[in-house]
Amino acid sequence: MTRARQDEINRATYHAPGVWRRYTSRVLLPSEAMCLLKYQASIAGRDVLDIGVGAGRTTHYLVPLARRYEAIDYSPVMVAAAKAAIPAASVREADFRDLGMFAAESFDFVLASDNVIDVFSHEDRMRAIGEAARVLRPGGLFVFSAHNLRYRRAFSGPRIEWSSNPASLAASCAKFALGWWNHLRVGRMRTVAKEYALLNDPGHFYACLHYYCARPTVAAQLGERGFRLIDTFDRDGRALADSADDSHTPNVLYVAELSRG
Repeated sequence: MTRARQDEINRATYHAPGVWRRYTSRVLLPSEAMCLLKYQASIAGRDVLDIGVGAGRTTHYLVPLARRYEAIDYSPVMVAAAKAAIPAASVREADFRDLGMFAAESFDFVLASDNVIDVFSHEDRMRAIGEAARVLRPGGLFVFSAHNLRYRRAFSGPRIEWSSNPASLAASCAKFALGWWNHLRVGRMRTVAKEYALLNDPGHFYACLHYYCARPTVAAQLGERGFRLIDTFDRDGRALADSADDSHTPNVLYVAELSRG
């Protein structure tokens, strides 16, 4: 699987005209809520960069707290939706892999929620982490979520959610059919390497290839770019000890501090 092919597959989904409708929620995920509450002092009165902003879900919470708020997304469809939803916020089209529009040490807090970093290949993922390090000030925080390779259903395919309600069952069958079509089309391009895998998963009905890795691998990747992992949360907002079994959570939210030099 080449970087260009993975990028092409994922862009077909995230740049689709109506994709923004799947991102109109204003509700924080439990992991995000717990993290932002715990680290509110690192946001309040500080300079914040929100990467992969989508339709502006996290913007509603960060703008009132931040001294300066900047949001980006690589999808022009998402950027248009976010600008329409929150006209007063600064939202621009830009790629996580190249934050050249921002000077070095411009921010105190960088957020990349909803597994946005997982749309990239391994090489581009490391480039994105490096860009987060470049734009952060020493001691700043990089908070992001990522798919968990240790999740017990990480390699599973589509399945029907059975229901006694005929309408719910019909909807589940339709989703199952779409999921299987995409799984047959994209699933053959799954890639498993030594420390990570590129998998199509339930997000967008198995139409994308997302990067999966385990917590020790993420910690090592962060260390290579000058970060120190200081906290992790499971999907339900519970803190994860280093030795904890995390096979129950499909994704993990990471909090990393940039070295102070």
